[in-house]
Amino acid sequence: MLARWFLRSTASAFWLAIVLAGPALLPAAAGDAPSWMRALTNAPLPDHDETTDAVLLYSETILVVQGSGKIKRTTREVYKILRVGGKEYGTVLADFDDESKILSMHGWCISTSGRDYAVKESDAVETSLRGVANGELFSDVRTKILEIPAVDPGNIVGYEIEQEEHPYVLQDVWMFQTSVPTREARYTLQLPAGWEYKAVWLNASGVQPVASGKNQWQWTVSGVKAIRAEVDMPPRRGIAGQMLVSLLPPAESNRKGFETWAEMGKWEANLTQGRRDPSPEIKRKVAELTANSATTLAKMQALGGFVQHDIRYVAIELGIGGWQPHPAKDIFAHGYGDCKDKATLMSSML
Repeated sequence: MLARWFLRSTASAFWLAIVLAGPALLPAAAGDAPSWMRALTNAPLPDHDETTDAVLLYSETILVVQGSGKIKRTTREVYKILRVGGKEYGTVLADFDDESKILSMHGWCISTSGRDYAVKESDAVETSLRGVANGELFSDVRTKILEIPAVDPGNIVGYEIEQEEHPYVLQDVWMFQTSVPTREARYTLQLPAGWEYKAVWLNASGVQPVASGKNQWQWTVSGVKAIRAEVDMPPRRGIAGQMLVSLLPPAESNRKGFETWAEMGKWEANLTQGRRDPSPEIKRKVAELTANSATTLAKMQALGGFVQHDIRYVAIELGIGGWQPHPAKDIFAHGYGDCKDKATLMSSML
């Protein structure tokens, strides 16, 4: 999937400090957990060892697609906390922008004593996108952080997030394998009349969906093993079990998910059309940088060194800017850009 797919991840101590510095998140009164969460209080745990901090009892994604291409996404997760290190699973993160607004956000804890705790979106702290190391100057993506109270060993915590999305590409990723063992994960897809889908599985054996209604399908996987952290391991996203779903509206529509790499390439080519056109200033700089280079390789190295060291990595990603590079002439004139910008300028100079 493409670059602007945002994953739920553990909040760092920095973000936790922000949350704790904000308004108190303990509920004013005990709240009842929903029935789908309470049904899991006595559920058997998935296979795990004595070092496991938490297990994912239940994960559910419900995708309801409207004829306009707008999508309503409901995400639910329920964890059993086994060790003190599992407290991090009481932190709920939701990324959003102008195309993916949050409709509702709730969290619950069922303690071993039987008392319920509840928090909601008004208890959340809003901040800029977390997990960006350097160079993110401005983005329209933001994060809401919700802290569930009483996240202690033996307790069960869960959350539900409803979002409305209007994606540029009609495609979704179901990432059902995480860093903890999973008892059961479900994905439900509801399509309008006349729509179809194409599902592709990565790093896992696919399962067949069950029709659960008119133009509605549900996939279920159980007993999913955790991805254990290793030194110098690939990104989890590259090795996790997942299902990619392309959403295919009727033939007369000009928007759809990718069925082939060729379709994806055509879409990307339209975004980059004319963006590599060099300006007179770029041409003069290329002549200057390569004047003393005797070979083609030496010229390439000179240009590569310039883009690496003289063009700062700074990202300004608003709307389609998260997908589409800026024109090479602007990148060169301003002296900065993100990954796709630097690649565009390099291509132009070559």
